[in-house]
Amino acid sequence: MFRTRVSTVLVMSAGLLFVACGDDTTTSGTVGTQPAATTATTPATTQAPVVTTTVPEVVEVAIWPTADVVFTTPEQAALDFLAAAFVPGPVIGPFAAGDARSGEFEVFASDEAGAPIGTPRAVLLVRQLGPDDGWFVLAAASDFATVTTPASRAVVEPGAVTVEGVARGFEATIVVSAFVVGDAATLLDNQVTMAGNFDQALPYSVTLDLSAASPGDVVVLLVRGGTGLETDPGDFSAVPIVIGS
Repeated sequence: MFRTRVSTVLVMSAGLLFVACGDDTTTSGTVGTQPAATTATTPATTQAPVVTTTVPEVVEVAIWPTADVVFTTPEQAALDFLAAAFVPGPVIGPFAAGDARSGEFEVFASDEAGAPIGTPRAVLLVRQLGPDDGWFVLAAASDFATVTTPASRAVVEPGAVTVEGVARGFEATIVVSAFVVGDAATLLDNQVTMAGNFDQALPYSVTLDLSAASPGDVVVLLVRGGTGLETDPGDFSAVPIVIGS
């Protein structure tokens, strides 16, 4: 694999042209008398307003792999993420292209033969990024397991972070965990809590300790519902956040 780093910067600029005008006035004298004094009118000086140009930086942040790893196919990126984040079992469906550089995979539990079973547990969003056009997993999404707080790509300080959303799991049990991109085996924190059961996703709120993360780290927040089956990941979502200084 080759090593690259991904960064996209969007620059916006604005300009303003200000024109100031003045009126010239002349008063004539009377014949046979001293000419009347002529008063020169000095145009008022108007200072143009200061225009501030905002230059925002937009960076593509992915949950897998790290920026220096290049996968040449979307399947490679998707399967590598699943293998790292879960025990063997989850499988992907056919690739559904969104445009020339992006698409998605549905994720399923599998049977003993490795064939997909049941309804989709999540959708993996993938995209080509970087100068080598490597494939990355941007996020995982499910209506039955969400992360609404913090927002995807939010910058948070290292330490305690509240994670909220809705989810469902076997006997209402769900798991919320965090790890640095590229190292799913080393959890920053892992909390078991209660949410919804069966077909009802209910709110949850947990506090994760991210104090072991370093400034600039991209951290994956993963929420998943327990199922009691090793080959079934349960409904899950994953979003990236960035650790600030």
